[in-house]
Amino acid sequence: MTVLSRVFARRTPLIGAILLLLVILFCFFGPLLYGTDQSHTDLGAARLGPGSSHPLGTDDLGYDVLGRLMVAGRTSLIIGVLAGLIATAIGAVWGALAGYTGGWLDTVLMRVVDTGVAIPALFLLLVAATLVTPSVGVLALIIGCVSWLVPARLMRAETVSLRERDYIRAITVLGASRTRVVFRHVIPNAIGTVVVNATFQIADAILLVAYVSFLGLGVPAPDTDWGAMLSKGITYTFDGAWWLILPPGIAIVLVVCAINFLGDGLRDAFAVKGRR
Repeated sequence: MTVLSRVFARRTPLIGAILLLLVILFCFFGPLLYGTDQSHTDLGAARLGPGSSHPLGTDDLGYDVLGRLMVAGRTSLIIGVLAGLIATAIGAVWGALAGYTGGWLDTVLMRVVDTGVAIPALFLLLVAATLVTPSVGVLALIIGCVSWLVPARLMRAETVSLRERDYIRAITVLGASRTRVVFRHVIPNAIGTVVVNATFQIADAILLVAYVSFLGLGVPAPDTDWGAMLSKGITYTFDGAWWLILPPGIAIVLVVCAINFLGDGLRDAFAVKGRR
């Protein structure tokens, strides 16, 4: 079992990369090969079971579920990637400034982070989603702005260790400004932590999108995402319409696992590089 676990651990990054590539191809290039009308409803074809004309059946509005899954996945991936990048960027700059500056500024910045961590991110997200009209860009911005706290803590810890390095001290003695040191030397040398955390932030953002959409606060129709598909499908679960809930649920699990597998591989790779 130990040998098998080691082999699987070595293969997980490759498995994650392949799964993620397949999901991206499915969501972004699938509609080009499997064209369906995802803008107009067809109540006469509502809730049809899987068959030759509709491989995964249709939903309550007559949309082809397979085509809907592709369009919804594209929305979920775009929001997840944008939100993950926003959260990572904000957290990296915030944590680097706090860790490098130290003193009272570090204390103030990290108390802000501690206060934010004490408030559930999902609660903040729901409040924000009710105050503005949801769209792809708005949801990405909101999720990114409530998810930067953990990256800030990680970056602050990494910066504190980098601050004691000889080259950072030398640059400081030579008169480099704090802004230059942070953006030109601290953040680039902590790129391993930033990249690895970005992958996990993207996975978390995809889950948050699903949560919000499941509660009816996602992108408005005719656009959709996997969470919205789950929300609609669960209404008909007890009627035997399993094809409305299983595909989006499996898609969310696959893409989140794929991104986490990839993140684990990147973390191990950067750890080995750091030891060398």
